[in-house]
Amino acid sequence: MTHFPFGVSLIFFRGDFDEYIMSELTSAGVKTLEINARQLALPHQREAARQLMSRQSPQVSTIHALFGPEHDFSRFEPQPWKYAVSCAVETVEHAAALNVPIVVLHASAEPVQPEERPRRLERVIEGLTLIGQKAKSTGRRLAIEYLPRTCLGNSLAELNMLIDRLGDECFGVCLDVNHLMGQYAQLSRVVRALGPRLIATHISDCDEVDEKHWLPGKGVLDWPAFMQALRAINYRGPFTYECEIEGDSLPEKLAKLRDNFTWLDSLAD
Repeated sequence: MTHFPFGVSLIFFRGDFDEYIMSELTSAGVKTLEINARQLALPHQREAARQLMSRQSPQVSTIHALFGPEHDFSRFEPQPWKYAVSCAVETVEHAAALNVPIVVLHASAEPVQPEERPRRLERVIEGLTLIGQKAKSTGRRLAIEYLPRTCLGNSLAELNMLIDRLGDECFGVCLDVNHLMGQYAQLSRVVRALGPRLIATHISDCDEVDEKHWLPGKGVLDWPAFMQALRAINYRGPFTYECEIEGDSLPEKLAKLRDNFTWLDSLAD
C-alpha cells in the first residue's frame, strides 16, 4: 500500500491528452494527472477531455493555469491585467465543468523589480480575489505555486502573507520542490510550516543554483526528510511528478517514473 497517489504532469510529455496517453498512464499505475489549460483551449479539446476523464483512473487532480507575461495578474496596465484575470477565471470554469478540484496558479511572471514588489503584491491580491470569487462559487480551490528567483510567491513568508489576505477556504499552496534551489536545505521545514495550506505538489530535483526538473535523487534535495515531513503533516493532496525524463518511448519514461515513485514512497515509512 502506497502512502501517496502516484501522479504526473503532462507538461513534460509534450503530447496530446488522448486515448493513447491515458492507456499508457493507466498501465503504468498512474493515479492522478495534472493537465495544462492549453489542453482545454478549444471546445473539441474540452469535450475530448470530458470523455477521457469519465473513466475511473487516472483522475485529473489539478489544472495548471496559463502563465508568463501575458497571463501575469500582477501587472499594472489595466487591459493586460484584465485579460490575465479573465484567462484564469476561464480556467476555473473549465475545472468546474470537468470536476477538477484544484487550479494551480503562478502569482506573477518575472523579473519583479525590488522597488515594484509591494505594489505588485497588492495588484496580484486584487486579481486573485476576483479569481477566488469564481473558485468559491464553483467549489474549486486555488493553489498558488511556490516560485523561484524574483517571482511573487518565492518564499514561505510571502505565500503565507498572500493566503492570510485571501483566506484559507479557497486558497492554498502548490509546493514545487525544485524551486527552492539555494534554499533546498529548508525543504522539510517549509513543508511542516505550510501544514494544511499545502494542497498540491510538483515533484522533481534541482541543484543549488537553478531549477532543473530532474528525476528525484539526481540533485541536492533531501528526499527522506521531505517524505517524512509530508507524513508528519498528514498530506493528502496530489503527488505530481513534473520532470524531464530520459527515454525513447512513453512506456520507458513512465517505467522510470514508477520505479522512482516506489523508492520515494518507501522513504515515508
